[in-house]
Amino acid sequence: MDKPRLQAAAKNVRLKAALPGTERAISIAFAQYGPRDVAFVSMETGLKTFDVTDLDQPKLLDHLTKAEMALPGDDPTKRFWENEDINVDPKRKLAFLAREVNSFGRALPGDRPTGNYIVSAVDPADLKVLSFHRQNTGHTSTCVNDCQFLWTAGLDRSDAKTGRIFVTDIRDPKTPKELPVSVDVRGKPGQGKITHDVQVDAQGIAWVAGDDGTRGYYTQGWHRDPLSGKYREAKAWDPVAYAGGTVPKADMPTSFTHNSFRPVGRTLTDGPRPTPENPAGSLLLHTEEAFGSSTCKTEGRFVISSLQGTHNGEGWGETPKEMKTVGIWSPDDQEGTIPGNVTCSAHYFDVQKRIVAYSWYNQGTRLLDISNPAKPIQIGYWRPDAATSWAPYWHRNTVFVADLVRGVEILDLEKGAFDAQASGTPVTLTTQYAKEQVRESDREPLPLAPNPVYGWACPMIAGREDSDCGAGSCC
Repeated sequence: MDKPRLQAAAKNVRLKAALPGTERAISIAFAQYGPRDVAFVSMETGLKTFDVTDLDQPKLLDHLTKAEMALPGDDPTKRFWENEDINVDPKRKLAFLAREVNSFGRALPGDRPTGNYIVSAVDPADLKVLSFHRQNTGHTSTCVNDCQFLWTAGLDRSDAKTGRIFVTDIRDPKTPKELPVSVDVRGKPGQGKITHDVQVDAQGIAWVAGDDGTRGYYTQGWHRDPLSGKYREAKAWDPVAYAGGTVPKADMPTSFTHNSFRPVGRTLTDGPRPTPENPAGSLLLHTEEAFGSSTCKTEGRFVISSLQGTHNGEGWGETPKEMKTVGIWSPDDQEGTIPGNVTCSAHYFDVQKRIVAYSWYNQGTRLLDISNPAKPIQIGYWRPDAATSWAPYWHRNTVFVADLVRGVEILDLEKGAFDAQASGTPVTLTTQYAKEQVRESDREPLPLAPNPVYGWACPMIAGREDSDCGAGSCC
């Protein structure tokens, strides 16, 4: 029996350009160098920088290769993994690359280093590794407090076997110092729960996503600590709880959140329109990464939650409070969605001017208008041949998509997308779109398999000849 193949489909979106040699792209970040605009692309082959000042003609600047990143005992012919959400210090021009256990072909029962590479990008055409800081996790790393500290998320691979945030002092990037603290501990010892990623909002609240929901923390300034009732100074290594919790099981069956965004302050106009029911700063947008449906009918959806009623520590403790669900969206029964045995889950997203650019693995990149948080609507989509959409990023009114198969593609939204947003009219599911838009492709979507440690929270490439990771063998 032939394997089902994804067929290309697109609406209200056009391909503007592509970054050459970026197959197996995982995450992207940007930094300004005077008039020069630079993109950092984290890949299985290392880190590449591109001059994207002219979006029509991007230029490769440098490639920090796997060989340059290899530690003693590594096999440089194997892939670097995973650095799922690259961060860049825009002032000191430092890039941070989180290293997972299965990098460079490492496998049990041998040693499998995890931690963070700190890379100097003062000259983006001459990348240099300043240090590798080994610690007991290495899934994602996020700058906090003006990039003076790193919060690294993942499974604590010490004997504790909990999820937590590791805090590293990077004021001297050549000699990073891990602080002896545990922030946002998830689960009891031995349960294997994880923290997954951290997003810092425009007011400086650090939102930690993972098992049992999403919770926000003050990391600077004096605040009332709802867990103690006392006023105290928040620090990167001793934050103060702000708000958050879990999502009702009916809306997020796994209770696992992958990443989040709170529209507030300078980003308020990127999120839904505030209303008396959902005032400014009260909404949290977040992802459940789960794979119970090839069209994300019941799992792996985009959820908008209300933070109201969670500011007094209700989201902490063994049974976190459920936040009220305001809206949900998934590709299920939407135009551009292909039925059948394909990989579908909400993954990373980015928001600009009330439009969410969203990755859904084999279901491609979707563009959603969230002006009304209770009714997100699709206004465009990009699901090219063999798409394995990993993460989209708004940049200068275009969308950069990191696709594990196709590499980095730069997309323009067409007038039809903005017309749909202005009128509140979703792209309509019709029986004709496939005949009009679809073309056959000889390429197959990238085969993915559950990670033995993280499950589908960190899917692994499986069954490809050029992969060092077979199903079930990566962690």
